[in-house]
Amino acid sequence: MTVARATQLPADVRLEYPFASNELDLKSGATMHYLDEGTGPVVLMLHGNPTWSFYYRNLVKTMQAAGYRCIVPDHIGCGLSDKPQDYKYTLQQRIEDVEELLDHLAIEQFSLVVHDWGGAIG
Repeated sequence: MTVARATQLPADVRLEYPFASNELDLKSGATMHYLDEGTGPVVLMLHGNPTWSFYYRNLVKTMQAAGYRCIVPDHIGCGLSDKPQDYKYTLQQRIEDVEELLDHLAIEQFSLVVHDWGGAIG
């Protein structure tokens, strides 16, 4: 499957979204794109549908400058994550994906910022 990566985004989008791309191969077989910016207390930001981590770009910049670590995944099917046809696009699967990301990053405590569908997932 061919998936657009952050380095392949148009130049005008890159100006607004200057973050390093990270990927996690999930147990479901899909690859999740996520941002991991800054250091300090962790803030997990979960976007709604059909948005992606770009939605939080200005908040990430502000929070990072204020001394926070911002974790912002693109849900499977959105943004720069895989968009597989055979993925279980269910609430439970999305929750499991976020839990897997947090386990991978060894994050136990965090503050949560959510929008739309991200509220149910969070």
